[in-house]
Amino acid sequence: MLANNETGVVFDITKIARRVKKEYPGLLFHTDAAQAIGKIPVDVTELGVDYLTIVGHKFYGPRIGAVYHRVTAPLVPLLFGGGQEAGFRPGTENTPMIAGLGLAAQLAMQGLADQSINMLKCRSYLEARLLETFGDKLVINCKDSPRLPNTSNFAIFLENCRSVNVLERVRFIASKGAACHSHSTAKPSRNLLNSGVSYEVAMNSIRISLGIYNTIEDVDFIIEDLVRVTNELAQLQ
Repeated sequence: MLANNETGVVFDITKIARRVKKEYPGLLFHTDAAQAIGKIPVDVTELGVDYLTIVGHKFYGPRIGAVYHRVTAPLVPLLFGGGQEAGFRPGTENTPMIAGLGLAAQLAMQGLADQSINMLKCRSYLEARLLETFGDKLVINCKDSPRLPNTSNFAIFLENCRSVNVLERVRFIASKGAACHSHSTAKPSRNLLNSGVSYEVAMNSIRISLGIYNTIEDVDFIIEDLVRVTNELAQLQ
């Protein structure tokens, strides 16, 4: 995984791939770059990977995935049939979604520098406002690690303010963890626990992912709404 979907932490895949391949010559290396595309530069040559996967909806494209594979790396089909697909898969290509993915990737590359700066500005402002508002009742997870410019994962420790209770009442979209694990709200995130975050903090954490269209005014709304909700929860018996 090039960048974690819950904390935004960016991993040094170049260093990891180089070390692993040195230890195990001939090993094939894959990385999931879904979270990183459209937020930070991604270069398969620089990363030194054999396979890399992306998905369009993470950068405002259609909900379709793609896999890059180095020319010298084998690509074996999971399903068989359909000679029109060069033997890789049966069925007919979804041309509109493929074209949409390509255009979305092109637009993400063109706007990357300015959009990354804007997302980082909004994220930095968000975390500064959170600290200003909640002080020592706030924990920002993985804040000293290299992170994507748009992701903030934090916990607020106030009376009755479990993350699930907060998320039920806020008027903006956020999450307790990964969307693919959204059903397991009674358990802390394994990603956070494996990152060294304590059980109590992990149970109470909220993830906010900002986008290219978000503004400082949006962040002010988030803070105002969190204050409203935490005050309401604090008054509950």
